[in-house]
Amino acid sequence: MSYPDAPAVRNRHGRYLSLAALIGSALAMPINGFACGPDFPNRLLTDRNGTLLYMPEGNFAFEASRLVAVDNQLPLWKAPPPATPPKPMPLSPETIIIGKMRAAKTVEEADAVNSQGLSDAARLYQLGAVAFAGADPRAAEYFQQVLALPAAQQGDWGLRAQYSLGRVLMDDHGTPENESDTPAPAVKRPAKPQLEQAQAAFQQVIDRVKAGAADPDQLALSSLGQQARIQLWLGNIAPAAQLYARQAAQGDQNGGLSLQYVSSYLVNPDHFDALKQAISDPLIQQLVTIELFARGSNLQMSDTDATGTRSKQIISQILTLLNASVKSGFSGSDRLAALAYRAGQYPMAASLLKHAGDSGLAWWLRAKMALRNGDVKAATAAYAKAAAAFPSSESWGEQRNADFAPETIVPECRVAGEQAILALDRGDYLQAMDFLYRGKEIYWADVADVAERVLTIDELKGFVDKHVPAPATPLKPVNPDEYNGQQITPDIQLRELLARRLMRAGRAQEAMDYFDIPNYRQVAQGYADTLKTAQDKTADKQVRAKAYYQAATLLRTQGLTFTGYEMTPDYAIYDAGYSYLGDAFDTHELKHKSWISSAEAARAKAALPAQDNRFLHYRWQAVDLAQQAADLLPPKSQAYAAVLCNAAGWVIKRDAKTGQALYQRYINTGTRYPWASKFGYDCPAPDFAAAGR
Repeated sequence: MSYPDAPAVRNRHGRYLSLAALIGSALAMPINGFACGPDFPNRLLTDRNGTLLYMPEGNFAFEASRLVAVDNQLPLWKAPPPATPPKPMPLSPETIIIGKMRAAKTVEEADAVNSQGLSDAARLYQLGAVAFAGADPRAAEYFQQVLALPAAQQGDWGLRAQYSLGRVLMDDHGTPENESDTPAPAVKRPAKPQLEQAQAAFQQVIDRVKAGAADPDQLALSSLGQQARIQLWLGNIAPAAQLYARQAAQGDQNGGLSLQYVSSYLVNPDHFDALKQAISDPLIQQLVTIELFARGSNLQMSDTDATGTRSKQIISQILTLLNASVKSGFSGSDRLAALAYRAGQYPMAASLLKHAGDSGLAWWLRAKMALRNGDVKAATAAYAKAAAAFPSSESWGEQRNADFAPETIVPECRVAGEQAILALDRGDYLQAMDFLYRGKEIYWADVADVAERVLTIDELKGFVDKHVPAPATPLKPVNPDEYNGQQITPDIQLRELLARRLMRAGRAQEAMDYFDIPNYRQVAQGYADTLKTAQDKTADKQVRAKAYYQAATLLRTQGLTFTGYEMTPDYAIYDAGYSYLGDAFDTHELKHKSWISSAEAARAKAALPAQDNRFLHYRWQAVDLAQQAADLLPPKSQAYAAVLCNAAGWVIKRDAKTGQALYQRYINTGTRYPWASKFGYDCPAPDFAAAGR
C-alpha cells in the first residue's frame, strides 16, 4: 500500500512521522473514540423533519469496491484464518532448513547451511530473501535463477521470486518512522527505466495467476498495489487510482485504504493543481466524489474555523470543478448529486438527478428533494422506488449523524424508517410499524415508541400475532448478574413489550402468552394471582391485606420487567438506568415542521399512565396497593404502621410529598413505634399474623 508524497506530520511528542507511519497509527485507533458512557439508541422520530431532510454520508470502503468491475480472471481476496494457538507439532525437515537459512545474516552464512532435502527453487529463493533483507545486490540474481528453472521445478517459489524481483527493482524496503526531531528526508527512488522493469515484473505475477498459476499468498493482488505505488512515484495519479480500484474490487482492503489516501491527497486544497490535472479522468471524478460523499465530515472536523466556512469553501470549489468536468451519463451522478445536496447546492443536485438513473440513492435523493418542495405525494412514490432498489445486503457502517449521535446506516432500513414518518403523518399507523420493524435492530427505540404509544393494544397484538411468532426454542431465565448465552432479539423484546402493555391494561391472562422469558412470566403470573386474591371481597381482611402488600412489593421490586414502559416514562430499554432519553412525541423544542399529527399526538398522550406519569411510574402504583392493604388492617396494628412505612420508602427520595402524606396518615391514625423515627428509611416487615389476632 502506498500514498502520494506529502510533508511529514508532527506527532504529539514532537517527532515527525512518515505518511506510512501516520497511517499505521491511525488504523490502530478505535473507530469509536467516545467512551464517556453508552451511546444512546438511534432515533428517527425525535426530529422527524431533520431525519427526512438529512442525507447520511456513504461508506468509502463500500464505494471504493464498486469503482471498477470484478476481474473474473483474478482471485478474490481471502481473509487469513483467525489466529489460533499453534498445536505442538514436529517441524518438517524442509521447514527446519528454511528457518536456519532465513536466520542467517549474510548470503554466505545461509549458503553454508546444509540444504540437503530442499529443492533448487526453495534454496535459491531463501538465498535471495537473505540477500534482500541485507540489501545485498545479489538478491535479484538469486530470484532470476529461480525463474530460469523449468516451470515444473519452480513450484510456489517461482511466483514468489517473480514478486520479490519486482520489490528488488523498485527498492522496496519499507519506510521506517523517523525518530529524530528533524523533518524526514526525501526518499530517493530508482530511475524511471528501473521502475518500469519493476512494473513489468509485477505484471508477470498478474499474468501468471490469470493463466492459472496457484497464488496462495495472493501476490497478484499485492502486485496491483505495487504497480499503483510505482505509478504514484512517477506522478501518474489516474493510472495509480485505476490499479488500486482493481485491487479493491477484488476485495483487498489495502486497495480501498490506498484509494482513501489518494482521494484525501486530491481534496487537500494544497494539491488543487494536481486535482485539476487529473479531474478529466472518469475514475478520478468518481474517486473524489465518493471521498466527499463518504468522508466530507472529515474536512469539517479538521476545519480550524469554528463556523466551518473553510471546509464549505473547499467542498464548493471541488463541486464546481466536478460539475464542469463530468459528462452526461457519468456513472457517479447519484453520488455527486448526494454530495451537492449535502453541501446545500440544491439546483446542482436537481440537475444531476436528471441523469442519475434508477439507483436507490438517486430515488432517495428525489424523495428528499420532493419533500423540500412540499410535494409529499411525489416523495412517497420516490421512497417506494428507493426501497425497492437498495439491496438488503448494502450497509454504510456506523457514522455520526447531524447531531453527532452514532447511527448504523443500512440504506434499506433507513429509507423504510423515513417511509414510516410519512405513514405516521397520514395516519397509517400499522404500515408505519411495518416500515420501522424492517430496521428493528437499528431503530428499536422508535419501534418501541410506535408500538407503545401510537398503536392500540389490539392493533399491536394483531401485528405481533401476524409477524412476530414465539421463539421456536424455549428461552432460559434472564439473570441480570449472569449472562446465559442467549440473545434477546427485537422479536422477543416486542412480545415482552406487548405483554407489559396487556398487564397495564388488566389483561393478565392474555399477557402470559407473550412473556417468552420464563422468570418474567412467572413473576407476572404471581403478581396477577396475588392481586386477584387481594381483590376477592369474600376473603378474610388480613388475607387480602397481605395479598395487597405482596402485590405491591412485587410491583415495586420487579415492576419494570412485567409492567414498565419500554420508553417514556420508565425507559426499560436501558433497565431504567436513565430517566430521560427523549420523547418522540414532544414538539416543544422543535422549531420546524414536526410531522406529528394531532391524532397521533392524542394517541401518544392517552397511552401514558393516567396517574403518576413519571419515571418508574409503577412505584406509585405500588404505593397505592400498599395503601389499600393498610385500609384492610387495624390502624393500631404493627402491620398497618409497617406497610405505610415501607410504602413511603419506595418513593420518598423521589417524591417527598407522597412520603410526607403517608407519614401524616400514620401519625393521625396509627400507634407510635420506636422505629417510626426513621419512617420511610428503616422499616420492619409487616406482621400480618399479629394483625389478625
